[in-house]
Amino acid sequence: MTMFKHILMRLLAVISIILFVLLVATTTWQVTSRQVFNAPSTWSEELAKILFVWLTFLGSAFLFGERGHIAVDFLARKLPYKGQVGMQVFVQLVILFFATFGMIWGGILAASTAWHQNLTALPFTIGWVYVVIPLSGVFIAIFSIIDIYEVVTGKAEPYPEIEDPDEPRESDKPDTTTVIEAPPVAPTEKGGSN
Repeated sequence: MTMFKHILMRLLAVISIILFVLLVATTTWQVTSRQVFNAPSTWSEELAKILFVWLTFLGSAFLFGERGHIAVDFLARKLPYKGQVGMQVFVQLVILFFATFGMIWGGILAASTAWHQNLTALPFTIGWVYVVIPLSGVFIAIFSIIDIYEVVTGKAEPYPEIEDPDEPRESDKPDTTTVIEAPPVAPTEKGGSN
């Protein structure tokens, strides 16, 4: 399971990087064409919006796969270990339900409804904008199932410790050991001249 999750994470990371680069390039072209050439591009604003939506949804799925999403787990961490496992499984089941019905099923309905509505400046339909909702829902559902499996089997902690970004890690702390070196001794000449 870990290898499969790693492959999915790698795929999402590469896609997110490509989408981000395209978003920056499109937005740069939009500003350049408007401000420098005084001839605004008709397609760049619409493409930038689509890229931003896709980057947001796929980036969210990536973050969920890393278990880096915001979680209020103060009370769950106070539970005994088995209680933490039960709470994490419950939370993942709720997420799986939302990903399946809200994102996958709802996203398919939204995309199919908008599939015949044309965009004004691009040769795509609005349905292509909504396709990312069920796509990211599939990734989130898969990650949720993997997390449930790993927590139940003990391969992952239900609530792993998170490093506080304000506290330096042990490797980042400066070495406070003071080394005192003796000053160099000048060589003395033997049998000097008169």
